Amino acid sequence: MLRRLPFSAALAALAVPLALAGPAHADPGGAPAADPATQTQQRKAQPADGSGSGSRKEDVSRRAERARARDQAPLSVSIDQLSPSTIPDRGMVRVSGFVTNNDVETWSTINVYAFVSDTPMTTPEQLAAAAKLPPDAVVGGRIANERHKGFIAELAPGDSAPYSISIPRHLLHISTPGVYWFGVHALGESAAGRDQTADGRARTFLPLVPDARPGEQPTAIVIPLRHALVYTADGSLDDLAGWIRALSPGGRLRSLVDFGASSGSHTVSWAIDPALVDAVRRIADGNPPRSLEPNLEAGQVQGDDEGDEGDTTESPGPTTSPAATEGGSATESPSGQPSEGSSNPLDLDQLDPVVQAAAKAAETWLARLGAAMRPEDQVLSLPYGDVDAAAAALHDPQFYTRAVARAGTTLPGFDVTTTPVLSSPSGYLNAQGIAAADPSSTILLTDQMFDAPAPALARIEGHDAVVTSTGAASGGPGPDDPTALTAMRQRLLSEAAVRFLRGDHAPLTMVLPHDWAPPADGATFFGGLDPAWLDITSVDAVSRSAAPTTVDPATLRYPRYQQEAELDQPNFDSADALITSGVSLQNLLTLNNLVSGTVTDQALGSASYSARTRPILNRASTDQSRVWIESRLGSVHVSAPRAVTLSSSSGRFQAVITNNLDQPVTVSLDATADRKLTIDGPRRVAVPASSRQAVLLTAHTNENGIHEVTLAVADKRGTPLGASTALTIRSAQVSNVIWLFIVGGMGLFFGAIGVRLFRRVRSSRRRQTESGDAGDEPAASEQKEPAGAGSR
Repeated sequence: MLRRLPFSAALAALAVPLALAGPAHADPGGAPAADPATQTQQRKAQPADGSGSGSRKEDVSRRAERARARDQAPLSVSIDQLSPSTIPDRGMVRVSGFVTNNDVETWSTINVYAFVSDTPMTTPEQLAAAAKLPPDAVVGGRIANERHKGFIAELAPGDSAPYSISIPRHLLHISTPGVYWFGVHALGESAAGRDQTADGRARTFLPLVPDARPGEQPTAIVIPLRHALVYTADGSLDDLAGWIRALSPGGRLRSLVDFGASSGSHTVSWAIDPALVDAVRRIADGNPPRSLEPNLEAGQVQGDDEGDEGDTTESPGPTTSPAATEGGSATESPSGQPSEGSSNPLDLDQLDPVVQAAAKAAETWLARLGAAMRPEDQVLSLPYGDVDAAAAALHDPQFYTRAVARAGTTLPGFDVTTTPVLSSPSGYLNAQGIAAADPSSTILLTDQMFDAPAPALARIEGHDAVVTSTGAASGGPGPDDPTALTAMRQRLLSEAAVRFLRGDHAPLTMVLPHDWAPPADGATFFGGLDPAWLDITSVDAVSRSAAPTTVDPATLRYPRYQQEAELDQPNFDSADALITSGVSLQNLLTLNNLVSGTVTDQALGSASYSARTRPILNRASTDQSRVWIESRLGSVHVSAPRAVTLSSSSGRFQAVITNNLDQPVTVSLDATADRKLTIDGPRRVAVPASSRQAVLLTAHTNENGIHEVTLAVADKRGTPLGASTALTIRSAQVSNVIWLFIVGGMGLFFGAIGVRLFRRVRSSRRRQTESGDAGDEPAASEQKEPAGAGSR
């Protein structure tokens, strides 16, 4: 807050020597040497006069001195606007920003001067060294012209006030092409008095490139969009509050998209993790859990199931409910939220307030991203889930291949064609990762991996790589915010200028820091990228602008801390196990062919570069999701009699499959027994939701004895689901010799019956014949046949 200038302060201001327009002079902490970057300013000690100064003022003064000793000046200065962004041939250079009082006492009569260096920097290495200089290093002479300065009457502790300075071109007194120091000094008065040493300063770089110089400098700006993806056990995204912050205005993801949207006519390249876009779209849909709901019609097969349906046992309808017979309950439906394949509109009013806020922020972000990606921009697609390619190359190369294939060539939900890219947040990649890179992928590597001077384009074992500038991405030299828009722009222009002035026109690629949240007004950045010698283009154009330099992979630097940060084997094992369980879950469900892809997407994101910071947490999240799926897989059971007896070489028995899920399933039974027993049954069994299905199985054996059998429930591809039951099958077959005796005995038995029947019939016929002959003889015959003679 500005206050009225007191009379004593006005007298002090009059006492300050006025400097007429003339040559710039250095900050009087000492004369600059041939290399002014090597000297630092020393605050002149002010003798205490003791008049009117109490102990409190002396304590405040000592506190300010300690702040300066820690490079914490009592006043801080920002450079918010610098126009033009390069030194013009004529006209004015305008700089503006704010001065803030960081001290505990009031500062007054604050004069704000510009300064500029005398000697230009002409190489990227000089820029990098300059950016590391301490804040109080003497880097240029102050332009102490009273007509071209800013003035702030008074600043109370914590207050800020704007300043604005316009410096005529002729006061800069420079003409050699290159990059110059440029900045602002703030000199004020405190209770301890005043001196000519800056009490606050801001610094940046300002290029001087003659307009008449022919050619253009190819320069690409890459905007990375990546984010940690952590899921809860049911497949919904975790930490919605964090997502709200990131997607809302001022958040990192929103700020990066807004920054790209403000590029105007300039081309930018987007490096986007497709899994991030899918995750945000999931949040916009209300962050539903993993869906088991049908997305297929009854009778519709799941792609590769075609031709396999004739071997399935189906039930005409549900039988006795498991809940009624076993005292259990069917598993509840995951959620009524819109799921994969669902066309139901989302009703935000029915959602939790946090979910509502997240959904609105996600919808706005997606719309903003769609509008920001213009046809002239290039969209680079990271491996799905931003997989840790360096670690995958060592522990699970197929994992990276799967992520590249999943990313595809279009961005989900947008009519945008993408180009595959391999890039880490730090720009580092080990030799194994480079060798395993997909041939169609563009590789982005930091220049810190190469010996100086780093090439702009490199060819490593047949793979072409675009080398990115660490310096351009690191921003300004401070002590003001090095990642402020003006600081970032001036560093990019300076890096481009030294390359352009070098004459080889080596292209420049700048990847913005992935964790950078640029201020809202991105036009400040892109508005200054209009020099005639600067060509803002795409990564693809940069890669074709020059011939790559062949680099021996053995000479590449890959720091030890990068090796130690790589994900370990257990993270990939956990992700692979989750993918396997998701495949089994989809193979179990009859009418859902999307859940496996959803689970795979989650697994890919669990082995990302972001997971490096919390590998154990990400692995635990992955394992929890696998346990959630396995509990659903275990909801399908099988039961059978404890013992079955076979009286011949084969026999049938019944098993019952119970489905406790509220979705129809298709399973198979896997019977395990010794080699002397085989069990046949239907290849697949369809079981309706919350129902049972009886299955007839046939056992075959040629040997007597007891056989131990295990029946396990498997998915339609034969992968065990976990549920099983055990039973014994007793074979009581009789030997072939005994059967011969039995057959022989039966033959004798039936033969004896036949002989007896034959004799009885023959005897009966004789009696009939003899009775007829006796009736024809005279009644008076005295001779009689002895009794029983007819049966002899």
